[in-house]
Amino acid sequence: MVQIRFAGRRGRLARRLVRLVRVVLVVVCAWLLLRLLRGVDWSEVWYSLTHLAAWQVAVLLAAMLVRRFVLASPLAILIPGLRPRQAMVNDVAATAVATIAPSPGDVLVRLAMLRSWQIESTHATTGLTLSTLLYYVARLAGPAVGFLLFWASRTFYAPFAWTALLCGAASAVLLGGLLYALRAERTAAIIGRLLGRILSKVRPSTAGPEVWQERLVTFQAHSAATLRRHWALTSAALGAVLAVEAGVLILCMAFAGVPLGGSNLLLLLCAFLVVYPLTGLPLMGAGVIEATYVTFVVGHSTLEATALTAGLIVWRVAVQFVPVLIGLLTLGAWRRLQVTRSG
Repeated sequence: MVQIRFAGRRGRLARRLVRLVRVVLVVVCAWLLLRLLRGVDWSEVWYSLTHLAAWQVAVLLAAMLVRRFVLASPLAILIPGLRPRQAMVNDVAATAVATIAPSPGDVLVRLAMLRSWQIESTHATTGLTLSTLLYYVARLAGPAVGFLLFWASRTFYAPFAWTALLCGAASAVLLGGLLYALRAERTAAIIGRLLGRILSKVRPSTAGPEVWQERLVTFQAHSAATLRRHWALTSAALGAVLAVEAGVLILCMAFAGVPLGGSNLLLLLCAFLVVYPLTGLPLMGAGVIEATYVTFVVGHSTLEATALTAGLIVWRVAVQFVPVLIGLLTLGAWRRLQVTRSG
């Protein structure tokens, strides 16, 4: 009884702490947004957005295509038999679903597409799991890269250092846990048996502990073999993801009229890498990234909030709104094709 009461108190404390963190985040983000809104000439922003040249739009479309290819490349590397074009279709469709529907809808769409392309289920689940985990490793490593570049080129900045430390530690822990899991066959067997027992009690008709043990051990062994074969190529692809993500932002800033001379280019690059983990928030951190990014850059340069905001709007349209639209159209075309084939 004492243990149960203690556990209940800890649960209530954890919930209160989560609520407090959420309130603090909302207050901080609202304060940053208010600062941003007051310092922006929205007529100038609208002018910048509506006066993009045709060649600039064409370059942005090409950059979007390159970005989607690079983002999908780890999936194509880690899933045997999956062509790069199919990986791009799978990635953009899942991104669209994840934007408008709660998880795990995007995962179900990914698996359904892979099955329709005759990808073996073990290969599909292994590749999806590894690519997702490794992408989060790279995403959380972004602030460390941005901080080191900023420190080497300009000065030590404590908020960057703390962000790099926290996100870098999370990235290292995630990578370490993944590498351990890929070597821990005995742990996989224990977890599989435990999961099987729990599921058997909840649903007696499900497979028993021995079956789940075999499934988890097989998955662990297959994941380890896949990562050993493709470690170097996957690491290069994840590095390319960070480079392309930052490159697309810089391109959008340039087309919106943000001057890139002097040390501005490196400042824009470092700041983006530091805030990059915020893209993992719902709607890719819409509003939060813009407010945080503009507040920092304006405070450490002579750049104007108006031009920066215009560049960020162009960036968001290029990396979120247009891909979501394309993803929904792609998903609709794929579903029609499946209906035609089944009919």
